[in-house]
Amino acid sequence: MAVDKKNSPTWYKVVVWIVLVAFVLGFVVVGALEAFKMFTNKDTSAPITTSSQEKTAAAQIAAINTQFQAQVATKKAAQKAKPNDFTANSELGLAYSLWAQTLQATGDTQALGEATARFTDAVPFLKIAYGIKPTDADTANGYVLALAYSGNVTQALTVAREVTTKIPADANAWFNLGSLLAGSNEANAKKDAIAAFRTAKELDSSGTLKAQAQQQIDTLSSAP
Repeated sequence: MAVDKKNSPTWYKVVVWIVLVAFVLGFVVVGALEAFKMFTNKDTSAPITTSSQEKTAAAQIAAINTQFQAQVATKKAAQKAKPNDFTANSELGLAYSLWAQTLQATGDTQALGEATARFTDAVPFLKIAYGIKPTDADTANGYVLALAYSGNVTQALTVAREVTTKIPADANAWFNLGSLLAGSNEANAKKDAIAAFRTAKELDSSGTLKAQAQQQIDTLSSAP
């Protein structure tokens, strides 16, 4: 499955903000788990053993890795041929990021470790692409996501703030900022997070973020 930003930008943006919400709340993205139910034993009278579960998870991870390795290899070759090209770097970085998100969706501990490694792989390429064209929403929001999940949360927050100034009309950028602020220990972080979520809600013309933004506002507003 190739990464085609032109044909599926909305899907990618939705995945970005879902993963960032999961990051703040401390759990992984679980939306894609339904797709993997075929691997589980539905017979409650014969529960899966730990060994069987481990084998299923390993097979699942192997299938995901096989799915993405070929396309990443192709995009790496393109980036190597044009190391300073926006498209080559953006597409390679986003391919790594989507690989990581797919691994995260399994909920498996080993997969989560591999997902972190793939997000780390994505960072340098998205950094180059973002530096070339900081107003590309997919690249900018993908860069924030990769930074956050590779463990560079402070840098992710810095870039998230910057993105809202470069693409002030992008609802996803404000949602991402709110998500990161909600998990921050900064002074006024709660207040600023609510403000960011409100901006995201106001800017969201598609309606995909409104409910999630309001949920976050309600949660933060009721917190002590």
